[in-house]
Amino acid sequence: MSRRLQAVIAAFAVVAISLSPAAAVELRPGTWQETETGTEDGKPVPAKTDTSCMTPEEAKDPLKGLSPEKEMKGQCRSYDVRKTATGLSFRMDCGDPKQFSMKIAASFVFVSPTQYTGTMKTEL
Repeated sequence: MSRRLQAVIAAFAVVAISLSPAAAVELRPGTWQETETGTEDGKPVPAKTDTSCMTPEEAKDPLKGLSPEKEMKGQCRSYDVRKTATGLSFRMDCGDPKQFSMKIAASFVFVSPTQYTGTMKTEL
């Protein structure tokens, strides 16, 4: 192979690598502080701050760590799940429609392995 052809192939490889999508942010397992703000029936509700523990398994799959299914223990069905290198969105139905049902639409942006922002809309 000629040196010129090798140089062209090497240059193409560098361009291809630089154009590839960024690696996905992997969240850090451990204790997380979450601050929730929002509205209920169109009126602002007081901010609420909680702590939770994200396991290593949940950190690798943020859908497991950030979805309400964690608290609902198997009563939810996720669909329309979209994962990107820097975010996650999904829709979810939870509960038994005969007793209690909840529709959820969520979207998260991962700022870093230790920080995210997001919105979650819930319909009862």
